[in-house]
Amino acid sequence: MNLTEMQQRFSQYLLHQDIDLSALEITGPFTVPQLMSLYRNNFYISLSEYLLNCFPTVEALVGEAFFSQLAKAFILKCPLECASVEFYGAGFSEFIAGCEQAYSVPYLADIAQLDWAFDQAKSVVVFDDFPFAQLQLLNEHQQLRLYFQLQPKLKLMASNFPALSIWQGVKKGNLDNIDMQEAEFVMIKPDAQIGAQCSKISIQEFDFLNQVQQKTCLQQLANIAGFQPLLNQFISNNVIKNFILEGDT
Repeated sequence: MNLTEMQQRFSQYLLHQDIDLSALEITGPFTVPQLMSLYRNNFYISLSEYLLNCFPTVEALVGEAFFSQLAKAFILKCPLECASVEFYGAGFSEFIAGCEQAYSVPYLADIAQLDWAFDQAKSVVVFDDFPFAQLQLLNEHQQLRLYFQLQPKLKLMASNFPALSIWQGVKKGNLDNIDMQEAEFVMIKPDAQIGAQCSKISIQEFDFLNQVQQKTCLQQLANIAGFQPLLNQFISNNVIKNFILEGDT
């Protein structure tokens, strides 16, 4: 058996597929099934702990046992495909949205989105000031062609539920007086002082930032109601961090 075949069988076994282990020539005090079972248990424990670290609010809402079931089902359906687990949790929210067992908590997928975005935002360590000097060097035609860039790892979220209120309520241990019929628009961004920050924004702010994220040029942005105050607000709050001319890379 070559290395590729061995790795394939290893992966299949970890995902509970029925394979023949007899061809794995492993010697020692334990049988091949015992060793493989031990490895598989450690594999699930490690990935489950990783998911728990990324999604603590989800676990707090549904409890340890249910979260463990969700994590295992996710690992089976969306197996780890590379050695690094850095981005493994990216699909957890989408998985929850399609998981029948989670339908009784309809806002759970949005809470997972918040957990993941918050975790990712904390990974940003470099914070640059907006390049006003470079902006002033552009002529009027160039300025109209530019588009702005948001902070890396910044996430915009439109929820049909009061997702941020629930998320913050879990953190504070108080879920009282939350209007479950209220939709919320949320921004999750890196923060130089506290690592990451989640805040509720208005639909006007959400639409503006969404246009920025979609690389809408300044000439078109300027047609949005309240453009100048919104631009000033988000540059001063380090939400908009740079600009690029159309056609530049």
